[in-house]
Amino acid sequence: MRRGLWGAATVLLLLSLPLPAHADDPAAARKAAQDRANKAAARFAQAQSDLARAESGLSDLQARVRRDEQQLVALKTQVQELALREYMRGGTSVPLLYEKDINAVARARAMVRYVTLGDVQSIDRYRATRQDLAAASRRLNDQLGKQRTALAGVQAEQKAAEADLNRLVAEEAKRAQDEAAAKAQATAKPSAAPSAAPPAAAKPTGQIASGPWVCPVQGPHSFSDDYGQPRNGGRSHQGNDILSPRGTPVVANVGGTMQQHPNGLGGLAYFLEGDDGKEYYGAHLDSFSGATGHVAIGTVLGYVGNTGDAAGGPTHLHFEIHPSGHTPTDPYPTLVKYC
Repeated sequence: MRRGLWGAATVLLLLSLPLPAHADDPAAARKAAQDRANKAAARFAQAQSDLARAESGLSDLQARVRRDEQQLVALKTQVQELALREYMRGGTSVPLLYEKDINAVARARAMVRYVTLGDVQSIDRYRATRQDLAAASRRLNDQLGKQRTALAGVQAEQKAAEADLNRLVAEEAKRAQDEAAAKAQATAKPSAAPSAAPPAAAKPTGQIASGPWVCPVQGPHSFSDDYGQPRNGGRSHQGNDILSPRGTPVVANVGGTMQQHPNGLGGLAYFLEGDDGKEYYGAHLDSFSGATGHVAIGTVLGYVGNTGDAAGGPTHLHFEIHPSGHTPTDPYPTLVKYC
């Protein structure tokens, strides 16, 4: 009887749960894929921040260890001189403080007291500090390894999410192509010769989008609010990373004057002096489209890549908004609205 009640309760619970999006609903499927991709982008950004913090902490710790090692060298030299003086005065030669054997260290400390070294406790404190630093360094190295592993895992998740988006986009394109072919076949004359296979698609150029403000990445993409997060070298992230497959068109989000700006950090990058009075910066392009000077909104400026310090990582557009022309602001609210 109890088993029957549990079974009935389970059925009622399942019936009360919301139904998943219909598999035949392409809009719902694409939204679900976009949500997964955005969550993967957020995890990737967080892993980058964690890695930057770990690297910064490791660098600080290494600097402290170097300073303490220099102090230890000075202490060793001082003890050696004192031991030599004791020997020259006819004392018994004993092991020095830098010996690893704990008994030798104890004997050396006793000798040092005889020759009035001074604050022997400071040496004890230093040795304890050095041991603590060595242990902390090992822990931080372990943490750094874990963060690098996590970063690789998030990159794999991001690639899977991009593949999901690409598959949906391909399915939509194929569906539109099939509908167009069916329509053409229905209206074509019976004697008409079959058309040749369409040529391979070339990279789009010119104006491919329009509106008051358009998403700078025109294709499958994902992003999160990673503005201000820590990055390697002690920097903070000055924009948002819009992850997207290599070669996805990058367009002018507003009309304005485009200027190429290649540099070591951003790779193939550009500035767009918007007609709206704001300055926009994009980086890590795979290549430029050739568009320069004043461009209309939606004009292709280049294509998503990973040049500059992004080399070896996932392909994306680093995108910044400078309302005053120089000081960046968080672009996430605008990107959420238009992308």
